[in-house]
Amino acid sequence: MKVGESGQQFRINYNYFPFAILIIILFLVQCGRVPPPKWPWWTNSDSTAVRQELEKWHTYLNPAPVWDDTVLVNLLIGLNYSDSSSRTGDTIYKIAHLTRIWVNPGQSARNDTTLDIYQFGVTVDTLVMDDTFCQVIYRDSFSSARLYMEFDSLWVVGFQPDTIIDTTKSPPETTIVQRVNYTEKRGFPQQQQAFKEFSWSVNRWLFLHQDTMPDTCYYSLIKISGAYARIPNAEASPQISMVILSKPGRVDTIYFSPRIDGKGLTNLKPLDSIYTIRAGEDISILITTSTPSDTVADRNRFFVTVKGRTTDVTISARSGNGNIRFGNADTGYQHIYLKVLPNSNIFYPNSDFTGTVWAIPVRVIPE
Repeated sequence: MKVGESGQQFRINYNYFPFAILIIILFLVQCGRVPPPKWPWWTNSDSTAVRQELEKWHTYLNPAPVWDDTVLVNLLIGLNYSDSSSRTGDTIYKIAHLTRIWVNPGQSARNDTTLDIYQFGVTVDTLVMDDTFCQVIYRDSFSSARLYMEFDSLWVVGFQPDTIIDTTKSPPETTIVQRVNYTEKRGFPQQQQAFKEFSWSVNRWLFLHQDTMPDTCYYSLIKISGAYARIPNAEASPQISMVILSKPGRVDTIYFSPRIDGKGLTNLKPLDSIYTIRAGEDISILITTSTPSDTVADRNRFFVTVKGRTTDVTISARSGNGNIRFGNADTGYQHIYLKVLPNSNIFYPNSDFTGTVWAIPVRVIPE
């Protein structure tokens, strides 16, 4: 019997043969592979565990102590060139004798969990995407904060409009300028108070690693950065160039941005390798700024706060220098708080509030 006469005739198309071989090879290769990990791997349990770990550190991470303590000052303040001009003609009020300043930090918004940003498994340096860790952009915002100023005398500078006619122009041009009309120093039989309100927000970074525990999702904080606030923004606030911490046999310079050598305020550093201070050890702090550019019109004041005690360490328009010491009762994780406030904040009751805050994490060990 001939094929095709009473049965079916089969034909093979050899043009598709290489494709069939390729499919078989791919199938065999895939059979030997482990299925790729599920992505993303984190769940609500991870977020809850991170939040629970952060709550344990809330007291330490709370930036409000930067404003602790009332600063007793005795500053006799004079008028300068900038007090002789006014664009609007509004009266200038300037404190003549300042005796105290202090801050109420305001209401925190930490109960709003949307302040923080959780970044699970983000590529950082050489870490791969499936590492079980969480990097947190930690934020704390405050509203209705108040700076209080206490004084017993006040400068008052009044203005009146003056007309200037430029006859060299055709037609002559008329310009209205505000000129000083009177200057008065007012004294008061009792201390006076003034205040100004402001809002501020603190930022820092945290690094948590997921610990392996049976049937439990648990994270632990293992790295931390310093914290900072720029009020009301980076453009208007003083710019800290560097902070130098000195003790016998060691000098450390801290800058703002992350650095390869780890000497940046915003560098993530392991908890066991942050700056260490021995109880009873004297630490010298030097703070320098790059602003203001005109040190005659405005100058900065520098403050250091440690364990609820604030000290004015101002030595020039752009630098502050002082000493701190922790006691035996302060062992553990602490902060050195730095504040830079332009004189306009505390000399002019009607000016806007501006300032820069740094919180440098340190570890105090027994004497």
